[in-house]
Amino acid sequence: MLESVRHYYCNPLYTPVFSLIHVCLPLYSPLNNTLFGGADLKEKRYGLDLTQGKISTVLLKFAGPFVAANLVNALHGVISMLVVGMFAGSEVISGVATGSQVLFPLYSFMMGLGTSGTVLIARSIGEKNKEAGTKALGSFTITSAALVVFLTLFMIFMREPLIVWLRTPADAIASARRYVVVSTFGTPFNVAFTMLSAIARGIGNSKAPSIIASISCVINIALSLLFVGVFGLAEAGVAAAASVAQFISFICIGVWLLRCQLPFPFTVKDIRPDGKSIRYLLVVGFPVILQELLVSISFMINMNRVNILGVEASASVGVVSRIFNIAAVIPNSIGSAISAITAQSLGAGLRKRALSSMKWGMLYAAVTNTAIMLFCMIWPDLITSLFSSDPVVISGASNYLVSFIVDCSFVAFLFSLNAYLNGCGKSHVTMWYQLISAFLVRVPLSIYITGILDLEINKKLFYLGFASPLASIVAIVIGVVYIVRYNRRESELAVT
Repeated sequence: MLESVRHYYCNPLYTPVFSLIHVCLPLYSPLNNTLFGGADLKEKRYGLDLTQGKISTVLLKFAGPFVAANLVNALHGVISMLVVGMFAGSEVISGVATGSQVLFPLYSFMMGLGTSGTVLIARSIGEKNKEAGTKALGSFTITSAALVVFLTLFMIFMREPLIVWLRTPADAIASARRYVVVSTFGTPFNVAFTMLSAIARGIGNSKAPSIIASISCVINIALSLLFVGVFGLAEAGVAAAASVAQFISFICIGVWLLRCQLPFPFTVKDIRPDGKSIRYLLVVGFPVILQELLVSISFMINMNRVNILGVEASASVGVVSRIFNIAAVIPNSIGSAISAITAQSLGAGLRKRALSSMKWGMLYAAVTNTAIMLFCMIWPDLITSLFSSDPVVISGASNYLVSFIVDCSFVAFLFSLNAYLNGCGKSHVTMWYQLISAFLVRVPLSIYITGILDLEINKKLFYLGFASPLASIVAIVIGVVYIVRYNRRESELAVT
């Protein structure tokens, strides 16, 4: 009894910041163990041992908190659109949608470095190499700090050129500018939280980031309604609410990591660059950054073409983008879990286990996303009307949603493919087939449909929506062919 009490109050999540959770959630034992540390599946104090246990169960247990965390992150954007839709007009919706596109390059860098950090740390744990883990974390800390500075400066100097390049409708330029300017204040904290969450994933802990993200979401909702609904700050209000929430997320995850018992020794003196670790971060991270950056540019080109069609079309695409972000949460979350499981498994020499995690991930994501796709295709007007009261925007968004949401099923497979290859250290492969699908399929189709076909706007939006699923199909075909050949070659090498 004494030991269980000691374990409860020494749990790294039990800080003053999280005491509110314990007060507000006097949960029965099973749920409390789920949030604050159970003992099943060989869970260690810092997280799960991803190399042990039934892979289908481990994947669900590890990906579950990812789903919660990523859902909350997606809700940040949905909340912004819902609130401005409730209290502002189409020009503000268009401004927020365009401003969000300006922020897309940030997520490319964050995802790239975060993925490489997770894979590097997870691999050292799988190998049970504490010295490598210490060096990996020290190098990742330094590169993360450099990324915070770089992306903050990027937003300061590049936001105006990007707003202009996106051909933001004249009525929406002021809204887009205010949204991006205020969002810039939250950039350092958003980047820092993402990097610290990557460390948590690498050591096998997906719970802490999800709990902290949930707290952040509640704060974001409350502040958005206050700033926009009460103070009438419109796009600046939702951006300010998100920035405050991101700051609190950063503080919370920082406190948790300081109190966390890491699987390897680490002190302030260990925050120094290690050549091997830095090279690995760059080898894995740079292709992901380039891939995500150029894919983001392809979507920005799409937005550029849509903005030419006017405020209503811009707002329609912006609404659907937020909806799709929610639909992509499950495959994206499962993909994050697959990367960590793959890295730890390969570090422990368990290649078949890594491959099994990809297959189970595809199954889980396909089942859930197909249901989401069918729901959106049957009731598109109901869903899009939540974001706007303008019948023109609702009609345009519904037409775009019906075709675009088809991609929901394909990304269930694509994200698992990407995650497996990233976990294998083959991020350069995902980079190439993602770029081929984006710039040989999505971009040409977007330019053709928006600029050449003589169609009314709603039909253009409907046909435009098919560009993304077609691009995903191309990427999946190339990815599957490579994985089959890659695993066959590795099996032959193992035999010889």
